[in-house]
Amino acid sequence: MAKKKTNGKKTAATGKRRAQGKRRVREESCWWALPVSCLMILILAVTAFLAVHEISENRRFRIMRAAVESDGFYSGIIVEGYALTDVTLDTALKHWEERIEPAYADRTVTLTYNGQTWSKTCRELGYSSNYREVLGNAWSRARSGTLEQRYRSLRQIGSAQERYEITRTLYDEAQLRAWTDGIAASLTVDPVNAQVTGFDVDTRKFTFASSAVGYSVDADALYRQASAALNGGGATVQVAVNTVEPTKDSSDVNGRFGMITQAVTNASSSNKNRLTNLRLACAALNGYCIQPGETFSFNQVVGQRTAKRGYKKATVYQSGELAEDIGGGVCQVSTTLWNAAMKANCEIVERSEHSRTVAYVDKGKDATVSWPGQDMKFKNTSSSPMYLVCYVSDNKRVYCEVYGELFPNGRYITIEAKTTQTVKPDDPVYTYNPLLGSGQEVVVSEARKGYRAEAYRVYHSADGSEIKRVLLCKSYYKPARAQIEYG
Repeated sequence: MAKKKTNGKKTAATGKRRAQGKRRVREESCWWALPVSCLMILILAVTAFLAVHEISENRRFRIMRAAVESDGFYSGIIVEGYALTDVTLDTALKHWEERIEPAYADRTVTLTYNGQTWSKTCRELGYSSNYREVLGNAWSRARSGTLEQRYRSLRQIGSAQERYEITRTLYDEAQLRAWTDGIAASLTVDPVNAQVTGFDVDTRKFTFASSAVGYSVDADALYRQASAALNGGGATVQVAVNTVEPTKDSSDVNGRFGMITQAVTNASSSNKNRLTNLRLACAALNGYCIQPGETFSFNQVVGQRTAKRGYKKATVYQSGELAEDIGGGVCQVSTTLWNAAMKANCEIVERSEHSRTVAYVDKGKDATVSWPGQDMKFKNTSSSPMYLVCYVSDNKRVYCEVYGELFPNGRYITIEAKTTQTVKPDDPVYTYNPLLGSGQEVVVSEARKGYRAEAYRVYHSADGSEIKRVLLCKSYYKPARAQIEYG
């Protein structure tokens, strides 16, 4: 019995120990249970959050993608006042091409005058528009970058609105100016003054053409009117054509033409052959017309002096000595004509003095010619044609007359010359001639003095008062030594 009691106590003690051990085990096993639970809860919470966030992000992605994937213009895009939300680019381009641009490109300006019309559209005058570029740029807005960037730009457009304007050039100014200038030129007609149309050598009378009014258009004003018409939407412009009166009518010119001047030289010492040459040269010149600005050439008009043409042998100067040649004496005609032309205020182009002085004109006032070398040329510097009348009178005088527009207020010109220097010849040249007797001398050619001379063009008023004088030319006639032969 006592033994069993002992065992009972052991059993109780053992059970107590076991219970305490289990309690320790439970206590030891619970120290990590709370953190694990918290971790599990956190994991579950994060998982739930991520799931919700993923759902939200997926929804946001779908919203952004749906917003930016529109084929039309985004909301807030306004082009020239047109809100283009959801309108496709092709539709917008077609609308501008068919409905808007023609209102500018087809603007028309019409110019009219006296039943005539001229029309041009802006399209024909270089019209240009950047509507395609502007619409393309507006449509491309917010269509590049990441989805986030595009969506953010799209939101900005929607809240602020973006406005685009199209730039147009209605016409090219140079093209419009060329067109209006061409029309102005086509309607411009210069007035025609009454003018000389001919001259009758026998009657010494002029024939005239009547005057006619002209017309002019202010090209600058026409361009400005056409430009304003196009800028204002197109219009019709009446072209203003102004009448321009001529400055000279028939009554003005009839009394303003006649013989400007004449020059006369004496040919009474000429023999038959020389007179024939003078008359032939005058006949070639008679009635010749020198137009304004034209240069007259004696050799060209008179031509080569040949026997075939009727010219005879007569005295000429060759290297300062007398000789006989075909056409001798023609220099008197060229000299006489030169003096007449200078008194008609023509311009010297070519003139040469003789190798020695001549008897029919003052020193410094001669003009020699030869074929084909020396020529006598002058230029008609007036605004009217000049006609020549040249002849040899019955009393053997050479006349050269110039007909044309008279000098105003009765003014006239004379040619005056003066000898500025007399040059003595050197000592004679002696040449032995065995045919001569001892001490015998023969003068082959006399010594001849030389001269320097000047010619002046003198301008006079109608009462003879000198207005001015101008040096016309200078001349030099070489002296010659006497040529003597001795035996």
